Formats: sequence, C-alpha cells, structure tokens
Amino acid sequence: MSVQETKLKSTIYISGLDMSVTTDALHYAFIPFGDIVDIQLPKDDKSNEPHRGFALLEFETPLDAEAAIDNMNQAQLNGRTLKVTLSKPQKERFDIQKAKVAVWDSESWMQEHVVDESDRRAIEESKAVAEGFDAMQNLENETAGPNES
Repeated sequence: MSVQETKLKSTIYISGLDMSVTTDALHYAFIPFGDIVDIQLPKDDKSNEPHRGFALLEFETPLDAEAAIDNMNQAQLNGRTLKVTLSKPQKERFDIQKAKVAVWDSESWMQEHVVDESDRRAIEESKAVAEGFDAMQNLENETAGPNES
C-alpha cells in the first residue's frame, strides 16, 4: 500500500461540529482510538466563524481510523451529533478565474488533452481522404429505390 493510500485510509472526516469545538477538544475526544498525526479545522476566510463545521483527523494507522469511526459516528460532542466517516480524496479543482497561466500550461490538462504526433498524422490523413471523397460520385445514372434487375 502506498503512502498516499495509507494516509487516505488513516484520515477521517468529522462533520456536525459545534463552532466552539477546537483542535484540542478533538484531540481529547479521539486520542483513545490511536495516535493522532494531524488535525485540520478548515476556516472560511469570508466568515467570522472559527471553522466551517467539519474537521479532518489523521491517525497513525488505518485500524485506528476504523476504531474512531465505529465508536464516534453518531456520538455527541458539545451538544451536537457527529458524523464520522473515512475521508475521501480531495478532487482536483481548476478555477480558471484564479489561474494566472493558460489552462494548457497546466501539466494535468496537458496529460488529459494532448494528442501525440501519430494521432495528428492520422487526423490529417483522414481529413485529406474526406476532402477528396464525393458521396455522389458515379451516381449520375443510378435511380433511387429497390434494384429491379
């Protein structure tokens, strides 16, 4: 298992947090299930709230994360019911408005959209064949309908 896969399986997503919950409170609530590597309480820059109501908590091992999910999902913390699940990988988002470079300068865009030289040649050859092709060619003496021969 790669380091990235282990990290994903060791990280839990905790939602339903009261605004008074801190990283220390989360640490004390989840430490019984294993060694904690990291706690993130994402903040919203546009809001005066201390966090966005959810947290990401990474344990040392995936087994610790499973134990925390089994024991803390639907548990109460500061009067709120928690929803605790395995964290999902973050989707790569590309915001064209915030980009300072052309979209095709992005390595991920290039990998997804680039056409190699053999593909370009095949496209050009098919265009050349299509340009010389006349679907009505040699049909001057033909009639529409079933063949009566």
